[in-house]
This record gives sequence, structure tokens and C-alpha cells, in this order.
Amino acid sequence: MDSKTSKKNKAFILTCNLTLSEHVHQVAKNDFIGLVNTCAFETSVNEELPENTKVSAYDIYFIDLFNSDWGHRVPFEFLQLAENSRVVLFNVQNTLLCEKYLLLAGIEGVFYFLDRPDIILKGLNQLQKKERWFKRSSMNHALAHLLKLNKNSVTSSANMDEKTLFPTLTKRENTIINLVKRGAQNQEIADLLNISTNTVKTHVYSIFRKTKSRNRVELITWSLQFATATHLENTIN
Repeated sequence: MDSKTSKKNKAFILTCNLTLSEHVHQVAKNDFIGLVNTCAFETSVNEELPENTKVSAYDIYFIDLFNSDWGHRVPFEFLQLAENSRVVLFNVQNTLLCEKYLLLAGIEGVFYFLDRPDIILKGLNQLQKKERWFKRSSMNHALAHLLKLNKNSVTSSANMDEKTLFPTLTKRENTIINLVKRGAQNQEIADLLNISTNTVKTHVYSIFRKTKSRNRVELITWSLQFATATHLENTIN
């Protein structure tokens, strides 16, 4: 067997103290860890995060929120962790936490205390594929939020050229990414450019690869960051 295909992703599972509802929490925690292990993760379990020098040793972090008092905000230490590591929340019971906020904060996924085992397994398999795990509606809300930010950015930069040119992309890819930034879907892009949807998909996949984006949310975020940096550079010069 090829060593690359047999390599397991290293997962760090941060659990909380078993103080309230100890038995219920123990069962829920053990069930989740068992499901993680069935998905070929190599797991380490602890009640404290690893030292800063060892954080990069893990591919993904699962944070147990069974007794969480986070309220509606993610603590700063976990926001920092999410900047350079994949962070997923589980045993979530807090109805104040907004998935759109979590997604935009860099969290990779969320599993709820009442999620069925088959739902958790489906999510873990998606995470193995380097995808995020959120409700579709939350992904759509996050995308709408980014599109609104992009629209505001364009409005505030009225003196800039209407379209941003990305030097690593071809002329056609530049056209398509600017349409994607405005919320255009594949069929709409195909109609506007008089090409097939398959051709659009090919270009979009090429754009994903060149920008190291995994989906439209990441692509729009990347394009906003690029456009802002370019605008600031031009302003300074």
C-alpha cells in the first residue's frame, strides 16, 4: 500500500472537565471520539491544548463544548488557533453561537450534541476531504456576507477600475472570477460568456487551484484580500 494513502491525519481532541452531567458528557465524548477513530484519524485526547511549539504537529483540532460558557463569541485563544490550524467544534449545545460567525472566524465545522452518529460520520468524512462542515444555509449566509463586503469595497473604491486584474490568472479566468465575486453562478456565467457550463467549471477549478481556494467562500475572501492589498499599494505609490 502506498504510504501516502495510508497516512492518518493527526487529530487533537480538547475535552472539558467532567463536572456537570458527568455521565451524559462522558458518553457523548466517548461516542464522538469513537466515531473520529473509525474515520482513520490518529487521535490524542487532553484537557489542555499542546504547547505552542507542538501545535503544528496536528492536522485538525476538535474542541469539546459540552460545558462551554462561550456565549456568542469564540475566545481569542481559539481564534488564534484557527488562524493556522483546522478547528472543529463538537458537543455544541449553545444556541447563541452563530454558524455564519463561526465560519467567517475561521472555524472549519461544528457538530451538535444531539447530532445522530450517521450525521457526525458524514461530517467527519467531509473534513477528511479538507471540506468544511456547516449547514448549507450557513454557508450561503457567509457567502452573501462576503459578497456584500465585496460590493461595499467596490463602492468605497469608486476611483479604481471596476474589475480587479489578478496577474496569476488568464484573461478568461479574470473575467470569470470577477463575475463570481458578484455572485454569478455557473449557468449565468456560461450564458454571459456564451460558453458551456462544463467550460465554466473547468475555469473555476483552475482558479481554485491557482488561488489555493477550496470553494467560492474562500475564493471571494482571497480576491477581497488581493484587491485591498493592491489598492493600498497603489495608494501608497
